[in-house]
Amino acid sequence: MNAIPRSRTTARHWRSITKTVIFGDADAVVALYVDVIRNCKRKGWNRTGRVLTRRLSRGHGVFIGYGARIGSGLTLRHPVGIVIGEGVTIGQDITIYQNVTIGGARIGDFSAGNYPAIGDGTVIFAGAAILGAIRIGRNCTIGANAVVISDVPDGATAIGVPARILLPDDGAAGVAL
Repeated sequence: MNAIPRSRTTARHWRSITKTVIFGDADAVVALYVDVIRNCKRKGWNRTGRVLTRRLSRGHGVFIGYGARIGSGLTLRHPVGIVIGEGVTIGQDITIYQNVTIGGARIGDFSAGNYPAIGDGTVIFAGAAILGAIRIGRNCTIGANAVVISDVPDGATAIGVPARILLPDDGAAGVAL
């Protein structure tokens, strides 16, 4: 058999992680932090997870509330100034750009459970704000600097302040490029 001994694969794995932390770009380092924090929550290592959450916030300017439920495949492009609130639910394969805020609309929303839920495959562009107890559907696009305060159906695009919803059959009619 050509099986590689477990000790060699483990060493290779840790070498890869070490290179990412020391030489990696911010995207890779933040992605590693998010994965480790998610695993800490899954294993019940709450103190370690919270410490890593604070380090992520201080070191990279990315605040992810420890209570946020994040699916796999979260991609943070240019991870600076991103705020994800404590009660937010994020689906799988989400891409978030810089300076995005996802959270409650008012003080006390955490105790009331008034946080957004983001569907799978959504892309959220720079400067967008998604606020309140709303649902963003699957495969949606949230435009740059959009302020979303109402539900967005599957496959739709939200643009503007407050966000105007463009359904997939609307196309880009009326939008100057």
